[in-house]
Amino acid sequence: MDGTLSVTPAQSEHVILNGVRPTQDYTATLTHLDGTTEDVTADVFFSVDGNVGGFAGAQLTMVAPGKGTITAAYADHTAAAAVIVSLRDVRVGAGVDPGAPGLFGGGPEDPARAPSVVYPAEGVQVPRNLGDFEVHWTDGSSNDVYELSLTSELTDVRVYLRGGNGAGGGPNPTYAAFTAQEWADAVGSHGSVQYQVRGVDSANPSAGIGSAAPRIVKVTNEALEGGIYYWAAKSTTGTSPEGIWRHDMAKPGEPAEKFYTREESSGRCVACHVLSRDGTKMALTWDGGSGAATVMDVASRTPMADLPGWDFGTFSPDATRFLGVQNAVITVYNTADMSSMGAMPVDVAGTQVSHPDLSPDGSRLVYSHLASGGDIFYNGGTLWTRSYDAVTNAFGPETPLVADGAAGANNYYPSFSPDGEWVLFNRSETGSAYNNPGASMWIVKADGSAPPIQLAAANAQPGLANSWGRWAPFVQTIGVANEPIFWITVSSQRDFGVRLVGLRQPQIWMTPCYPERASAGQDPSAPAFRLPFQNIETSNHIAQWTERVVVLQ
Repeated sequence: MDGTLSVTPAQSEHVILNGVRPTQDYTATLTHLDGTTEDVTADVFFSVDGNVGGFAGAQLTMVAPGKGTITAAYADHTAAAAVIVSLRDVRVGAGVDPGAPGLFGGGPEDPARAPSVVYPAEGVQVPRNLGDFEVHWTDGSSNDVYELSLTSELTDVRVYLRGGNGAGGGPNPTYAAFTAQEWADAVGSHGSVQYQVRGVDSANPSAGIGSAAPRIVKVTNEALEGGIYYWAAKSTTGTSPEGIWRHDMAKPGEPAEKFYTREESSGRCVACHVLSRDGTKMALTWDGGSGAATVMDVASRTPMADLPGWDFGTFSPDATRFLGVQNAVITVYNTADMSSMGAMPVDVAGTQVSHPDLSPDGSRLVYSHLASGGDIFYNGGTLWTRSYDAVTNAFGPETPLVADGAAGANNYYPSFSPDGEWVLFNRSETGSAYNNPGASMWIVKADGSAPPIQLAAANAQPGLANSWGRWAPFVQTIGVANEPIFWITVSSQRDFGVRLVGLRQPQIWMTPCYPERASAGQDPSAPAFRLPFQNIETSNHIAQWTERVVVLQ
């Protein structure tokens, strides 16, 4: 068919304002060789790239910020148009005058009135689907109304609130959280987003606006997948029971859900737990360490009868084997009935071991040799590896991995990275492995080909009890160069901005780990951030990851 096809409008710009999705009607015109025109809109197939929206007939509904190309197809003709969609959200908090945004419209800047941001730390990097994003600050001026913003090339999300809702940490401690939807709106398809806090005295706005320096948050190229289970002590108000809680990372903005607590276990303690990689099985101990134990089907939350006790353990990748420790001996169990398949031999008779972890492919085992103590409260730990065959139940020779325990250091809680190339572990210079305030996180090549590297940026400072580090199950990428990144969680007693100050109340924190940087001998971590789905009133420990969260029956 002769002629040319054109689309109107050829270029347009739109704003998604406070969730209201704009629409645009398009017209397609065929211009024949003789100059006559024909409206062929009804017969054209319209599409758009860039994930900015979708077509119903010739009408485009914009759903997300971005730059898109409209394509119109008619017979053997095509035509294109450009669309730019930006997003603006404004939320005025409770007790704030609806006209508060106008206080920040153009008054003079006064650096002396700038708030001091205390959380998150500068340089933080987070998963794209983090969900609720919190910012905390203090302010010694007379500012009483604040504007917290998230901005990128095409997005502008702003929240207005009163100050002073924090618990401490400085003058007028204040915090605010963007909702999961506001965070998703601001991030869009961008690789980073900027946040900023500004303050003003509502009774005297002419005194000037105080603006903290804007900060950049980098985000991963992909959403983080997998599920995390952790033990939470009873909340300080008694409204949240002690037990195991969990969160599906595919559900940003949702709080952790109760999985198995004292209520379901007839009052028994269910703190110590281990998950299979596929999320279908959980091993847990009753009534604390060295007591009776069980294995349960996660979907039905049905435990077996009381089984031989264990203090630490690890599942094979297919969850048919469980390697558990009791009395400093590792025993292999068949998870179908938890019958013993025999103890792991040691090369030197009398060697005591603990803290086993199998590699993701199940072919390697990492664990600790103990200098003194027992399964839990041991000292002078060194790390060792060996091969393991779950079919024949055969172990290879023991190979030292981190062997400086005799010098006084204690190395413990080892675990393999998702690719099996690295081992994450805890180290403390003195004291036992359990709840050591001096615990810090380190990684080492799983083949022992390079010395250990401290996760200095994530550890932050001594004395935070950065204990029980564990890897999230999947590799991600970040930046235009698609640099590989793993995520690590740790239970830490550090302050949480202005909300938990000086309480040494452990929460689950997360940090990235860049394997390529570690291979170059660099600190592969970045400042840690608190996972937002936790109950702030509970003390949270023993975070365990699975590849998926099994739906409860």
